[in-house]
Amino acid sequence: MTSPSPPSEPVQYALTSVYTDPYLGGTDGPSILTADPAAAAHFLLDTDRLGHLEVMAHATADDGALVPIRPGDIVHRALVELPQDDARRDTLCTAQADWLEDRLWDRQDEPPGAAPGGPDWVRAGSAWGAAFAALPGADVLAELASHYPQAEEPHASLVMAALRTARAIRQAAGPFCAEDRLRLAANWRILNTSWPARQEPAVLAAATWYLERLADLDPVTAQPPAGLTADQRARWREDAVDLQRDLLVLDPARHPGRIQAFTARVHSDTADPEPGGTAHAEEADHRRLDTALAGALDHLRLDDEARRRVKTAAAAVLQPPRPLPLPGQPVGDADAALDWRRRVPSAQRAAQDTDATLTQAYTHVARARREASEGRWSFADQGNTTTAAHTLAAETRGRHAVLGRLLALAAAERAATAHEPHLHDTAGEAGRAARAGAQAMGLRPMEVHFAEQAAYTATFDAARSLLDDALTEQRAAVRATIAAHYPRPDHRLADRLADGIDNQAAPRVQNAVAVLGRELDDLLAQDRDPRAHLRPAAEQITQARSRRDAARRRLDDIVTKDRPATAAALRALRAVMELPAPPPRDDGADRLTRHRRQLVERLTGALPTTATTGSAVASTAPKPRPARDTPRQEPRPATVNRGTR
Repeated sequence: MTSPSPPSEPVQYALTSVYTDPYLGGTDGPSILTADPAAAAHFLLDTDRLGHLEVMAHATADDGALVPIRPGDIVHRALVELPQDDARRDTLCTAQADWLEDRLWDRQDEPPGAAPGGPDWVRAGSAWGAAFAALPGADVLAELASHYPQAEEPHASLVMAALRTARAIRQAAGPFCAEDRLRLAANWRILNTSWPARQEPAVLAAATWYLERLADLDPVTAQPPAGLTADQRARWREDAVDLQRDLLVLDPARHPGRIQAFTARVHSDTADPEPGGTAHAEEADHRRLDTALAGALDHLRLDDEARRRVKTAAAAVLQPPRPLPLPGQPVGDADAALDWRRRVPSAQRAAQDTDATLTQAYTHVARARREASEGRWSFADQGNTTTAAHTLAAETRGRHAVLGRLLALAAAERAATAHEPHLHDTAGEAGRAARAGAQAMGLRPMEVHFAEQAAYTATFDAARSLLDDALTEQRAAVRATIAAHYPRPDHRLADRLADGIDNQAAPRVQNAVAVLGRELDDLLAQDRDPRAHLRPAAEQITQARSRRDAARRRLDDIVTKDRPATAAALRALRAVMELPAPPPRDDGADRLTRHRRQLVERLTGALPTTATTGSAVASTAPKPRPARDTPRQEPRPATVNRGTR
């Protein structure tokens, strides 16, 4: 569940990081949720360290949902929005140079046999071209070159490598090389040999497009055999792409055998078995009904024979309960925090204050670096300034994420309560049907009554159990979020969550409204007094009125939005804290793999696809390929290995 974003809401950036080193591999690193692209770009460039931390970037789309984006897009947006004389441009320049330098030396993720040596400018350029859409600026290159004064013309090889990789990615989005097999293969080889750039989602998406286009042009894989099911056709398509990859990397002498193996597999492929998910769901529903019916019959005083007849009459009319719609939980913690900020004005103001703190911290660091570069002594402490700001941002984001999930849970609980009249109606229909069936079977009047009562109770309990299971699943998700942000919650957790919007917030603001109102009245009285020698300026009256109106709006927000939402969230907290603390959530490496896969699918969907009909090639609308039921032997995109990038 994601609440729609207001039309005036700026783009929100959610960045999370995962450690990929051998010691902390898979654990969560720093995270940030901000509307300031400059702060997001600073966080990205300072945090994304090859072999240690990898950043996953998301941004809000038009519908307010967070979608994965290329990290380099954030840096581009920040440079576009920052004024030319902004001091944070210098910090961004230094951070970009440090990011490039990080790609010059770290070789722990290189394939075996990579020769160590000096700085690898081609390697850094390939990484830049894979991550950023534009080439590095002259100020970035000058900053990087100042770190290596002995290097001879490092810019040329770095820029050419970045240009080569970025051009190979960009050409996959147009018809420039759609018919040129040599250019398709050459661009794929550029992307496949750019280490470690070939692990970037943009590179994976473009390389996949090149292989699919080669498969469309190859007579062996241009058309699938007739009579394949939809799943078989999707599997055949992926096998055709794998064949093209092997033909590009294998020795030409082995090509005939690889083509023969592909053809033999196509002809030996059998129909896919029907998925068993539906059967398992039906079995679970019947098991739920049997449990509910057994519970309804337990309290009836009947002998074994009468109990059997009543059970037969009631079971004949029971139907598996249909799932009723409930509001779901947000996709992630960042989505939950955004939902809370959109619904609660005080949370939105707290987020804006946090963004201002981050902006001030980065500006402070930029000024310190500039003074240090000019040889001036500075009071600025560059490290602790941003650390404190990031800590504040993490605390604010965690509190808003928990409250957003609790608010979604409260909405689900209200919806479940609203479904109860419908459950009673459905149970009444089942009871009346059981009564008619028992009368037709010739049961005694008391047994007819018991059959009606058992069918009613079993139908209601089974449907209510289905709702309770859905609510329990949501409560477990909320409990996991609380455990992630508050590892040791105590009795003060509710007070910490309601910080700033507690029971005393409305009286404080009401008192401020009264004080500001009296101040405005005094100014107006002084302005109207003909005997006053000193009259207030019109600007003073306007400012006093705006302060009074802002306090009134703040009071109205607290009474009508902040307090009701907070009270609903805290009511839902009671049932959540009764659950045991869950084990740590899924490993960060798995989340990083899923993020890369989603980003590759999103980027692949933005690339044009082609379909061949005879000798004609027509451009078609991009459609996602169906996922295979069986796991592939080669992971694509690459699965994140713990201890490596």
